[in-house]
Amino acid sequence: MKTDGKTAIHDMPKDYQPEPLGDADELRPQLSQFFADQIDWSDPAWGIFGCEYFSYEFNFSASGPVETFMLHVRGGGDAVTPLVQMCRHFGWMAVDCSSGDFIDLDSPDAESWSRFQAYRDKVVDRTGDSSGG
Repeated sequence: MKTDGKTAIHDMPKDYQPEPLGDADELRPQLSQFFADQIDWSDPAWGIFGCEYFSYEFNFSASGPVETFMLHVRGGGDAVTPLVQMCRHFGWMAVDCSSGDFIDLDSPDAESWSRFQAYRDKVVDRTGDSSGG
């Protein structure tokens, strides 16, 4: 998301419409290039990047302008650093869904990711689900 210089969700006007990130057909190859052509776009609306410790799943429209997208992060390890690098590279901001705030790209809260993993592991331990989501 491009935020017109805003640094906190609560600073955004309720009627804010973000500037498009680009057209879906242009955005997919740009993301693929950034991630060394390791994103599987078999489904053009759901790209999957996987590495040893975590995966990102990019979810946006299959065609047309992309104003925002959901990035699903799964697994463990340091998934924050590449996310911050991606945002800096493209001039984007990202929202931490755990807090509802923008991720501070100069001082990202890796503890938020750790807290999510601890919560997930506790729930998985209770349910026996080991899918890693």
